[in-house]
Amino acid sequence: MSKLRARAVLFCFPFIVGWLPLAAQSSSYHLELDDPTAGPQQVIFVSDSEKSVDAFAASQQCPGDPNGTRSATYGNHDILGSPFLTGVSSDKRCADGRLARGPVLKTGECWETALFVSPQKRDCQNEVTAIIFSDGSFEGEDTAVRGLKAHRDGLAAGVQFWAAKIGQEKPDGSTLLALFNEVERSKAEDQKKQREYHYQPRLMLEKDESVLPQALLWLYWSGRVQVDTNLELRLNGFIKGSSGVKTASEALRKIADEIDQWKTKIDSNPAQQKLDTAFPQLTGSEDKR
Repeated sequence: MSKLRARAVLFCFPFIVGWLPLAAQSSSYHLELDDPTAGPQQVIFVSDSEKSVDAFAASQQCPGDPNGTRSATYGNHDILGSPFLTGVSSDKRCADGRLARGPVLKTGECWETALFVSPQKRDCQNEVTAIIFSDGSFEGEDTAVRGLKAHRDGLAAGVQFWAAKIGQEKPDGSTLLALFNEVERSKAEDQKKQREYHYQPRLMLEKDESVLPQALLWLYWSGRVQVDTNLELRLNGFIKGSSGVKTASEALRKIADEIDQWKTKIDSNPAQQKLDTAFPQLTGSEDKR
């Protein structure tokens, strides 16, 4: 499978500033800047593919600093990373005002990225390493596609766990605070498990297969932590009364509806179903170090 190269990197995990020409592109996408005449700019991912896009991964490697240290960054964006059916915020527009209106990215539509670029920064080597299309097909490096799938497996496992747990709560919402405390404990435990794999961004860029299991398991647990964090924030808003919900029972019902909606979104995703047949499904216990 051919690499999808570009002079920019797109991601949701780390934040990094680098340099990129305006016309970075491939046959499946191109990249735009908010305002190329201004200072640091946010990078916008625009789909040029006839097939809708579910997810992508990207990496950046920068030249060594005076001490000889070479930095690397990896990240991804996936429509399954949110319980909401739109998949992306409705206010995310391209530089010319176009709007991504649905749960997937269609031809000509765009997603904002977490990347900012600045011509004052040093030159870095950037590439989009993988794209998952909504029909289950994919392009890019095998390790990067497997990384996206590992993160999806973590999301799926986390959502399934909390859907079952929340379904057992008392309908009156009297256990809402206890549920919040349990989510916080679970998040801390999942973060600890994630740290066991000592993930460094360069692992997803290495060609040595021996480093791949650790990288995949780090990404799996990052998916679990993402679900924990989402639930933690929602529960915190309900408990503090900042969500507009007036009763604990209504708060619990909303949480249950959202997690069930997220589970349905993952379970019914055509790409995920096909990827399950192409790549082994991770459970978080596969330690091959």
